[in-house]
Amino acid sequence: MLNIQFTTLFLDLEDLSIINVTENSLTVQLPRKLHICPSCGQQTQKVHDYRLQKIKHLPLLHKTYDLFLRKRRYVCPHCSKRFFEDNPFLLKYQRMTTLLKQFIISQFAQVKSASAIAKDTNVSVTTALRLFDHVDYPKPQLPEVLSIDEFKGNADGEEFQCLLVNPKDKRPLDILENRKTDDLCKYFASFPIEQRAHVKYVVMDLSSLFRSVIKSSFPNAKIIADKFHTCRLANWALESVRKEVQKEFSDYRRKYFKKSRFLLLKRHKNLKRDEDKEQLANMLAVSEKLSQAYRLKELFYEVMDSTDSVEYVKRFKQWQENVMRYDIKQFNKLMKTVIEWKNEIIAAISTGYSNGYIEGCNNRTKVLKRTCYGIQKFKRMRNRILYMAA
Repeated sequence: MLNIQFTTLFLDLEDLSIINVTENSLTVQLPRKLHICPSCGQQTQKVHDYRLQKIKHLPLLHKTYDLFLRKRRYVCPHCSKRFFEDNPFLLKYQRMTTLLKQFIISQFAQVKSASAIAKDTNVSVTTALRLFDHVDYPKPQLPEVLSIDEFKGNADGEEFQCLLVNPKDKRPLDILENRKTDDLCKYFASFPIEQRAHVKYVVMDLSSLFRSVIKSSFPNAKIIADKFHTCRLANWALESVRKEVQKEFSDYRRKYFKKSRFLLLKRHKNLKRDEDKEQLANMLAVSEKLSQAYRLKELFYEVMDSTDSVEYVKRFKQWQENVMRYDIKQFNKLMKTVIEWKNEIIAAISTGYSNGYIEGCNNRTKVLKRTCYGIQKFKRMRNRILYMAA
């Protein structure tokens, strides 16, 4: 008796009693109680007959089993109406319990494919997806701080989709079907002007497309250029110099520089081992141009470490003088980009907002896509990403 009680507890069926147990099946029934006749409204407890129905319920210890419900049909002694008993966990005309439906939908919050969820819950893939398609999210309210970024989704024939998040509360807001300028402007224009005027900051990477859309859609918003994407430009410039310099090396030295490039990209203050510092010094001693490029990269990181706009302007001026003195084309190009985005970079330093959270969301989306071998329908992908972050 104690084992039977624990079985119903594990299956979340405390209101039912187990009347038969075999190796791979359970037979349960509801307790007998008074029912109201749906025809005449009189009370009755008289049973007309029983019917056995096979239903699907929650998985138990990752094992499949058959669950049978012994359903009663009551009969009204006043009008002879026959009707089935009330069932709180199984809706009419259904063969799947409400708890199982809720459990299947909840599994979509994990990084699992629909086929894996269907296998774990002993249903078909179509059934699992059909249940999840009931999940939908309305258009959100725009927050004071908004972050936007693109990711490669490949849904409904569009290569890229856009993600909107609230970086302050760390909460995804919406997924946009593509990154086209007209569609982005149309989407933001669908919000009332009062909401758009409420947005104070918009965090983004160094995308001219996004910048033009934000300026036209949000009259009071200050654009913030993400610091990571800004610093990454210095690494790219250094990598370009390394590839250019190592073309003159022998095959052995060229392969050595390629395999050891992470020593060049890593900040000098983060090199903990003496062996790494010595190896880096030997690499820089081979080429004066590479040594100059490495110094410019390190100085640029110090510029981005500034705590306020005054300090930034002072450090940037010193860095700019070094760039002009060394005259390396890759860093000349970087200097022009930084000057073009000066106000947005200073806003990032002053406010401290970044695209860190949205990049984490994009990484989770990539893992989900890889696990599911892609998600073709945009609406399903949008709801899945928002549901995982809820």
